[in-house]
Amino acid sequence: MPRCPPALGVADSGVPEPGLGRAVRVHNETVIEADRQPGILARMLGSMLQTVREVAGLSYDQAAARLGCEADWLVRVETGFAAAGPEQVARILLAYGVHEARAADTIIDMARRAASPPPWLVRHTSRMSATARDVLLVEAEATLAQVHGFLLIPYLAQTEGYFRAIAPGVLGGCDVDQEQDLLSHRQAHRPAGATPLLDVIIDESALDRLNRPQIMAGQIRHLLALADSPHATVRVIPEDAVFWENRGHNFDVLSFAGTTDRIGVCYYPVLGADLASGGDLYDLWTRIQDTSAAGLTQSRAILERHLAALS
Repeated sequence: MPRCPPALGVADSGVPEPGLGRAVRVHNETVIEADRQPGILARMLGSMLQTVREVAGLSYDQAAARLGCEADWLVRVETGFAAAGPEQVARILLAYGVHEARAADTIIDMARRAASPPPWLVRHTSRMSATARDVLLVEAEATLAQVHGFLLIPYLAQTEGYFRAIAPGVLGGCDVDQEQDLLSHRQAHRPAGATPLLDVIIDESALDRLNRPQIMAGQIRHLLALADSPHATVRVIPEDAVFWENRGHNFDVLSFAGTTDRIGVCYYPVLGADLASGGDLYDLWTRIQDTSAAGLTQSRAILERHLAALS
């Protein structure tokens, strides 16, 4: 019995391992965690396929019998430890009787994305933890990023000069050139060729924290340029706004085409980024926008006032 269903119209070629884990990389004589654990997109795909199988009322053995594959392979796919390409996923959905359902296109598209992470990210994964890799994988798929900055400008809205000034303190011991290369690709990435939307909220304290006038002037000009873009909004929380603890950190809320699901990202000094509940952070974002952030016109005035002071 074959391990997995062959792609539609082709011979069975076995199960390819996930794209980011084909080779076990060694760095400083340790196995890199990012290459030992399945990526978040593979896990999301597996969760979708598990849900479909369960809705169809099929056990692993029953589903495997329909597909002519081993049940162990299905378990591995549903947990993200084996890769199922778009053609294989289409065949699975056909066997489960849901190939014409509205969700089928979304699931097949997820398989396509899980199999082909951005090339610019692949070359950095050997030095990343699995969590750091997952954060950037989901960010690369987001069509809307709602980013909140407290004390620091959010990464997706930073200039190169600003990043290089803060990186040694925020990312202790990092290779600044390497990290800047990664950030520039994150900012330039276009999921499926489309320009993602960027909504920025910044606490006014972030505009005063870096005592480098020329660099901060360039950063504020960049924020003003973003505000003029059809793909971005920029709001500022005035310094006299009431402070409450939950807004005292940087975080992102990521949204995706074809689904109402959201994924949150929290940023911690030195420790880095971690995934969080998108629903909870979206509620927090909405509260900040509605009760603390200034409107677009007032926000622009705050930015222009700071720029004038720096000039």
